[in-house]
Amino acid sequence: MIIAILISIHLLADFLFQTSAYSERKRQVLSTLFLHSFIYLIIFVAILSPIFEIKKIILFSLIISASHFFINLIKNKLEKIFSQRRLQFLFFSINQLIHFITIIGFYYILNLENFTSQLYIDLKDCEYFKTFILYITVFSIILDPASVLIRKLFISISSKTYPKAYSEELKAGNIIGKLERTIIAILLLNNQFGLIGFVLTAKSIARFKQMEDKNFAEKYLIGTLTSFLIVLITVLILKGVVAN
Repeated sequence: MIIAILISIHLLADFLFQTSAYSERKRQVLSTLFLHSFIYLIIFVAILSPIFEIKKIILFSLIISASHFFINLIKNKLEKIFSQRRLQFLFFSINQLIHFITIIGFYYILNLENFTSQLYIDLKDCEYFKTFILYITVFSIILDPASVLIRKLFISISSKTYPKAYSEELKAGNIIGKLERTIIAILLLNNQFGLIGFVLTAKSIARFKQMEDKNFAEKYLIGTLTSFLIVLITVLILKGVVAN
């Protein structure tokens, strides 16, 4: 369960606590990336302090934040060297995977499991606490990170650059995608599998006329299936992780 907590904190710090403009700026300006890593450090220390011994968690957070800075710095440089659109999805996926491996790796290297606080020991077997952690972790994955992943996927498979006027439609699609994933996640978490079909059907009816456009239909299917797959895999994995 601690690993689920660590991953959710990483995603919240890396996605929720920054705007799209700030995210783009940290790719160009080193001081912005440094500030982002410092905020990342503060968030880790603030959330984990009640769970672990303070000295151990400060050391862990410092290592993770420094790693976060250098991993992103290397990614930014590689993106400038290899600027092809088709590589954006690959860079994003590998970047997040390295972050996950680093966090989990240092969790075991520093043996954090043996430095938990009494508060965590009292709470870890509480079903309400497990449910809370499960929901927080699931939503920390399926909202902003999933949206960015799907956007990077579309950029990688499409050679077309859309005009700024198209951005409003993209924003609406992003909101619809988040709502769709939220509803499906809640249904999956409560074992209401039969109702998921109604959600997907309602979305298809709303887009029915646009489905006549082959290009739109293909992108619609890719986006919907990817979105659903992200939620399904996330819920199935985290149910097992948090239960243990």
